[in-house]
Amino acid sequence: MNIDLKNDLLNLPKLQLQVDTIVFDSIDSKPNWSKAYEQLDGLLQKVAQNFNSYIASNEGAMPKASTYWTLYMDIAAKILYFTGLAQSHLIDEQDPEARAQILERYQISVSCLPNASLEENEEFISEVKKSIGELTGKTSEIKLSEKTATCFEKFSGFTKSYE
Repeated sequence: MNIDLKNDLLNLPKLQLQVDTIVFDSIDSKPNWSKAYEQLDGLLQKVAQNFNSYIASNEGAMPKASTYWTLYMDIAAKILYFTGLAQSHLIDEQDPEARAQILERYQISVSCLPNASLEENEEFISEVKKSIGELTGKTSEIKLSEKTATCFEKFSGFTKSYE
């Protein structure tokens, strides 16, 4: 999948449309977990690399909170979650490393979600909690980020593996 850039910024409406299309076509309508995982993981890699490039071009400084970056993190959080969800349907349930990686993606997805306490995010957070419960067999607390700067830090930590 191709992601459009303009002045080193992602075309977020197009990225959101790509995510929505993958989720609708390969998860919600007629599950094709391997296709969903392949496409979402590709998007996740590109978003992570774009974030790393932005930080590198700004001498290591995190982005300033803005509408663009809030939407960016919201989309990144959803890509992380749905990539983990697709992966969870592809792994051997007895593989502790894969289960830990998926659990980490779920946790990071809610840590990267800006304005997590807003009502509009309740359904997403509920879905993540349900997926964590299905993966671990128990309910667990998740850590939400209230500040966009905290979201950037959490996502930055995750994206280091893509450098």
